[in-house]
Amino acid sequence: MQNTPHLPANKTQLLVWWIIWGAILNGLVVIYFFLGRGPVQPAADAVAWQNLVGLVPLFVSIILRWLVLPRYTEVNRALPVYIVGLALAEGCGLLGIFLGGPYRDDLFVLGVLGVMQFMPLFAGKLAARPD
Repeated sequence: MQNTPHLPANKTQLLVWWIIWGAILNGLVVIYFFLGRGPVQPAADAVAWQNLVGLVPLFVSIILRWLVLPRYTEVNRALPVYIVGLALAEGCGLLGIFLGGPYRDDLFVLGVLGVMQFMPLFAGKLAARPD
């Protein structure tokens, strides 16, 4: 057997970012296809803004992704902000699935797009920095 060299610490941390991102995206899609495919609830039983409550965490996640996360220069310090932003984007999809009423599918798609914006391609710059 041949020994393989270990990845540098920053590259390993970047792999963790990809695993977290993929797990959250896949989890959201699985929840939608197994639990969110029933009949759509009519909007008459709730006020319209209550059906769109999932937009609030989505907007907060967009602010975290595009205004807060680029200010970090270290992988270790950026990871908690990354996870919180991902969770908020996923929250949009989950709130849409369970509370979205007639906007269920729209909020799910916005949640998926919110998670997609956190694809850790940008984190490659952080991992490329020397220790």
